Amino acid sequence: MKRLEPHYSVIIAFSFLLVFLGIAATFKLPYSLLPEVVRPQIALVTDWPGKSSAEIEQALIAPMERQLSSLGMLKDYQSNVTTGQAWTILNFHPNTDMKKAYTQVLARLNQIPEWPAQVQKPRVIDYSRDAGSTLASLFLYSESEITEEELVLAYRSYVEPSLSKISGIEQINLDSNRAEQRIDIEFYPEKLALYSLTLEHVATRLSRLADSSGGGLEFGTREYRLLFRGQSQFEELEDLAIGISEQKIIRLKEVAKVHKRFAFDWSYSAFKGHKAMYFYIQPASSINALEVLQSLKAAVSEMNEGPLSNTGIKLALSRDNSISIKNALWLVYGSIAIGVILACCVLYCFLRSFRSLFLIFISIPVCLAIVLLLMFLCERSLNLISLAGMALSIGLLLDTSIILVENIQRLRSEGLETINAIHVGTSQVTGALVSSTVSSILIFAPILLINTNASNLFEDLAFTVSSALLASLLVAIILIPAFARYMLKDEFVDKSTESKLNGWENFVCAPSRKRVLAIIWVVLAVPGALIMVWLSSPQLDLLPDPKEELVMVYIAFDEPKSVLSAKNQVGRVIDSRIEEQKHLLGSPNFEIHGQFCSPTYCLLFFYPEGIWNLDEFRKWIEAQLVGDLVGVNAFVYQGSLLRLAMPDSRSSQLDLKGADLATLQSTGTTLLQRLKLTFPEARITELVPFGNTLPSIEFYPNNDKLAFYGININELNSQLVTLTGGRYLGRFYSGGDSLPFYFKGKEPEHLHELLETELVFPEHGSVPLRELVSTNIILSPGSLYRTNGLASVSLNLIPPEGMPIGLFVERVKKEVSQFIINHKEIYVEYRGSADSLSVFLDEFGKMFLVALVGLLLLMRLTLSSWSLALSVLLSMPLALAGGMLSLNLLNLWVPQNLDVITLIGFMILMGLVINNAILFASHFEQAIFEGKERIGAIESAVKSRIRSIYMSTLTSILGMLPLVLNPGVGAEIYRGLATVIVGGMTFSALFTLSFMAAILSCRSFCVKLCPDEANLH
Repeated sequence: MKRLEPHYSVIIAFSFLLVFLGIAATFKLPYSLLPEVVRPQIALVTDWPGKSSAEIEQALIAPMERQLSSLGMLKDYQSNVTTGQAWTILNFHPNTDMKKAYTQVLARLNQIPEWPAQVQKPRVIDYSRDAGSTLASLFLYSESEITEEELVLAYRSYVEPSLSKISGIEQINLDSNRAEQRIDIEFYPEKLALYSLTLEHVATRLSRLADSSGGGLEFGTREYRLLFRGQSQFEELEDLAIGISEQKIIRLKEVAKVHKRFAFDWSYSAFKGHKAMYFYIQPASSINALEVLQSLKAAVSEMNEGPLSNTGIKLALSRDNSISIKNALWLVYGSIAIGVILACCVLYCFLRSFRSLFLIFISIPVCLAIVLLLMFLCERSLNLISLAGMALSIGLLLDTSIILVENIQRLRSEGLETINAIHVGTSQVTGALVSSTVSSILIFAPILLINTNASNLFEDLAFTVSSALLASLLVAIILIPAFARYMLKDEFVDKSTESKLNGWENFVCAPSRKRVLAIIWVVLAVPGALIMVWLSSPQLDLLPDPKEELVMVYIAFDEPKSVLSAKNQVGRVIDSRIEEQKHLLGSPNFEIHGQFCSPTYCLLFFYPEGIWNLDEFRKWIEAQLVGDLVGVNAFVYQGSLLRLAMPDSRSSQLDLKGADLATLQSTGTTLLQRLKLTFPEARITELVPFGNTLPSIEFYPNNDKLAFYGININELNSQLVTLTGGRYLGRFYSGGDSLPFYFKGKEPEHLHELLETELVFPEHGSVPLRELVSTNIILSPGSLYRTNGLASVSLNLIPPEGMPIGLFVERVKKEVSQFIINHKEIYVEYRGSADSLSVFLDEFGKMFLVALVGLLLLMRLTLSSWSLALSVLLSMPLALAGGMLSLNLLNLWVPQNLDVITLIGFMILMGLVINNAILFASHFEQAIFEGKERIGAIESAVKSRIRSIYMSTLTSILGMLPLVLNPGVGAEIYRGLATVIVGGMTFSALFTLSFMAAILSCRSFCVKLCPDEANLH
């Protein structure tokens, strides 16, 4: 370190430059609520309007799944097939190259054989690119009566162009209220029969409305291209000539109506009780969420005050993540500030010197600046997790500086000159500081190797804490000596605190002086700590459940409804009741509310204002809004911050497979009722309806009649399709857009009308449909569910509020195993959080062992014997017991399960608490080499290290304490982790030195290190 002395002034100047660059980096770093969560998942959305789930399954989904099933690194896949649409989810293993997987999926989709021409290839959504996250959600609505067409026109004319210009917006998602349109030629069958026009004749005439081009002709010196203008304008379609009857031209308007309508039925959406168009914003990767949201809100305000003001339509934000981001970030900023203040207060109590305090305090701004610069260079974001890592690091940043400054001051108090004390003091502790810091950083390598979907959440934590530890080491051995050279001149060294610790030193050394006490410590401490860890472990959970200021109501229908029925029987009824309650002043305090309804459920949400209580909301909703609705089950719960980033964090799926569909449906229904009775507070629902709930008409061909009229089955089927759902004619270019073009019959009012429809055959004239077919009305599945290519029925399992996933799944598995004994042909699989938790625990167990072996090897490299290295490692169970005990104490105040982030806290704790034992053991080793006996070496280690150890430990504890105590948005994410570290370090401070004194007093732990003590006397 003497070689750096001539450059001390340059080092100090460079530190100020680092702080300035760190401040600049802060303004450049993007802000977000959470880190980018990479979900190794791709979704495929297949649309075929009007087609039944069975037809979509047979014609599209089964062939597509066969083509995709052999994809490399594909873990599993599921398809949810409903009328007109299917969603297929491809789940890949966590370490999959998702760019390559995405390319392979696109290539396989293009290889599916016999894909119908009228069906577009599936939409591909790559969730690994953060496509599942939502930046904000919006409603376009009017307080007066308005049509869906008017909302779409306003959206396309004003909203979409304005929002698309905002940098950072990846996509505007309209899944609930899709704006795609189609053109229907809706004919009257009786009029076609009147003019003896066949369906095939009219359909062929319409399908050929297209422009085309030919070759070229040369006239004189010029060449002309040949263009055939067969395309009609939309407004001209009704006047199109389609045939001749009795020397009269028959035009399309005489037999049909031309409609431009939505290709998909609109789900009911409402905002503050008014009809609305709902859409949400998906962000691009690595954006500054606060800047994008600010631009978004400015654009919304500009549109409301500008073009939309003349239409009576308003645009409103319903979900604004900037509020959650700001509240959560300010909470962590406050925790950092309080932690710094508490740490400085503790330091002053020990040091009684503002110079020494400033010398140690300088580590904080310089280290944080280095961390911020590294985050900027590595393209990280300032989010709840990374800032929590900084807050956790506040006390840790001071550890190395405290130990170094304390050692320098100790040497000065023994008579060394300041400059010599700096050189000697730095060289004495550099090895131990490097070893302890490397051990703390090394612990993060196994953490980063944990390869699960949840690991994204603690990667930023590992990055910030390890960066802070590395920065603190560099600052301590390079910057602190430079500042000390100028700040410790002629300063009086206060020893008053040392005298106050003499009594505690005697307590710490007591086990080494009495053999019986030492044996008791060695024999009981480690097993006792491990038993305490085992017995006091809270229930396992997958992830924390941080809440937001949002009340949600999931209203599940006992049987699927049509879109119109869901709107009229549930959606509008609830909206009218809310309005009535607000007039009667009987509702809780909220301003914004809205809902969406689908054929199987409605989702209602409220944003409370002021002080509110979830139980009061629940009672009001159940009593006034949904209590008397027939055929529904309502679940009231508070919204979670992780619900969009990691939608499976609280839900598991149970799949039943192996039997035919009817058996699976019957078994699933029985199991569903049993689980509902066993877990009445849980939210247990069907992923798709189990029963045959969709009224269907089966048509059976009369083969004799078909043979008589010369019609084959395919021709008859084509006629039926044309009469009902419509025959696809191709694409029609209209208004700058290419729209699906259909030819369909006017919808009959009843089955008898359809069967009486006259079909025209050229050689036989008009024939009623009833002569060609017989019918049967049945109930068929409205939705079909497939897992890994097999038909299945699936339950969605969400535990009661506050119950950990691990305990809930364990109880469900026990109940299901008892039930399934009587159904030998059926087998059960679990997915979602149940599977993720088991995968994580398996990975965590392996990495925990890797961390232990890595620490042991590092200790052996640092210390001179395996026994000394083992003694350091054996001190860790005491800290683990303290962490577990602290979790149980926290549960007396607020609920805290043992989730995966909290488990990571135990691994971090291992790397931190081992530092005290390393410092103790290294000084003990040094004293032995200097010729001291074991007891004397132990007492020397205690005397020289106790003050710095307690200073560093107390500053670390108090620096992290605000993260444990601060309530607020997002605090649940890091509270358990901070509690484990604070509790573990507290136990370490109280008991580790006594344990080390006891274990090192045993000859078996230093037989190769200690000389023959008899020769020392």
